[in-house]
Amino acid sequence: MAPPVADTVVESMDAVPLKAPRGTGVMIRLDDIARRTKDNKEILIVFANKVYDLTKWAKFHPGGDLAVLHMNGRDATDAIIAYHPEWVMDKKMPHFCVGELAPSERSSSSKVSIGYRQLDEKIRKLGLYNTNYSYFIRELLKFVVLFVAGVYLVLRHPNVYGVLGSALSFATLWWQAAFYAHDVPVAAPDVAHQRLRSAPLLAVSGSLHSADPGHSGITHDRWTDTVMGICLGNYVGGLSVGWWKKNHNVHHIITNHPEHDPDIQHMPFMAVTSKLMHNLYSTYYKRIMEFDAVARVMIPIQHYTFYILLAFGRFNLYANSFAYLLSKDRVPHRWLELGGLVVFWTWYPMLLSTLKAQPGLIVMHVLVSHMFTVILHIQITLSHFGMDTSEVEGESFAEMALRTTMDVDCPRYMDWFHGGLQFQVVHHMFPRVPRHNLRTIVPLVKEFAREHGLTYHSYKFIKGNWVVLQCLAKVADEVRESMQAAMEKIDAEKNK
Repeated sequence: MAPPVADTVVESMDAVPLKAPRGTGVMIRLDDIARRTKDNKEILIVFANKVYDLTKWAKFHPGGDLAVLHMNGRDATDAIIAYHPEWVMDKKMPHFCVGELAPSERSSSSKVSIGYRQLDEKIRKLGLYNTNYSYFIRELLKFVVLFVAGVYLVLRHPNVYGVLGSALSFATLWWQAAFYAHDVPVAAPDVAHQRLRSAPLLAVSGSLHSADPGHSGITHDRWTDTVMGICLGNYVGGLSVGWWKKNHNVHHIITNHPEHDPDIQHMPFMAVTSKLMHNLYSTYYKRIMEFDAVARVMIPIQHYTFYILLAFGRFNLYANSFAYLLSKDRVPHRWLELGGLVVFWTWYPMLLSTLKAQPGLIVMHVLVSHMFTVILHIQITLSHFGMDTSEVEGESFAEMALRTTMDVDCPRYMDWFHGGLQFQVVHHMFPRVPRHNLRTIVPLVKEFAREHGLTYHSYKFIKGNWVVLQCLAKVADEVRESMQAAMEKIDAEKNK
């Protein structure tokens, strides 16, 4: 079948060939895209005013198919530029191009979107996307010292003080290594921004589409950075980096959406919005998040149990890691990751087995080393738990980041403590900027928000915790009132 004549509007995409060279001239309307993508029958995205059919390829996407599905039928231009190397756009994407948006269908960028792009260009010109390798080498040396100290203290000082010191060493290692693992698994080197210059009026996507985020990267080689992340996360920490990446991909794409963002889906123990009372379906976990008997007990008191639950967070991550790696889903590097967990569950029990004559010390080591990492879980939840959970149609990428994310205002000498998580607003806006450059960007983002009438949320650490607790308490009150109203209605029906 001959392809449609160039520069004509195609009313039905049935006439469009599966593959067409970039700049094909075949024009496609938005209403046709909406029709074809309804219920995800087909997966079509827009990039630089061209339409791409990813229906058959989505399941092979390095960041998982959900990263693609959440962008289905939408303009993913800025997201693709942010997370993909130039060779993907030059050599791979043209094979999936099926046409262009009709000229009348092309939208102009909002002032916020244009301002965001200008800020991004400024950050690049300042060299803030460049990695300082000595910074990450120092981090690795710190991890080696903590690991050696943890092993040495158990083997050479098998008493209460030695074991306590060892437990704190491992807890600090796992806590700090999580920041490093967050930096490492990267999508691509920083070259794609040149594309912005050829498409200055394209609308910025309302959400973040990621090829393989761990964001800024270190070596800028995906395989090398992924292996580094697995070595730290799986072999040293016992947690699946792949599970975290899949979870984190979706979190960045659709931040704080009750039905889509797994980072705020903790039923039946916690709920950051009363919407979760209504048995919502999780598109990530592919199940209904039931407001069951456990939720009826736990949610009304969640502001009291919050820190207690977080103290046991690491044990839950072990379960999530095995569930992910042993699932029937497509899991990149499955055997490398499983091998890492086997190694971890070999060396760690073997180390503790040297204390078998003193089982109390083993219990102390496990509890202290694992529960001390509560600091990390507090830092992770602080960024989003107290923020807005509504869905805003037509929202730009920058607006979503500012609306759903909180920064922690801390002095420079505390940067090691927060590991970059204190700059989550900046991180969500510029996810591939290396951690050590985030502080420099903060005043630029504040100025950007002020110029466009947007709110930049930043609180001291204690105040940020209070904001989260207030949110949890508010939801708890709403749930209690709803349950009480339901009981009163039942009683009224009985008394009729």
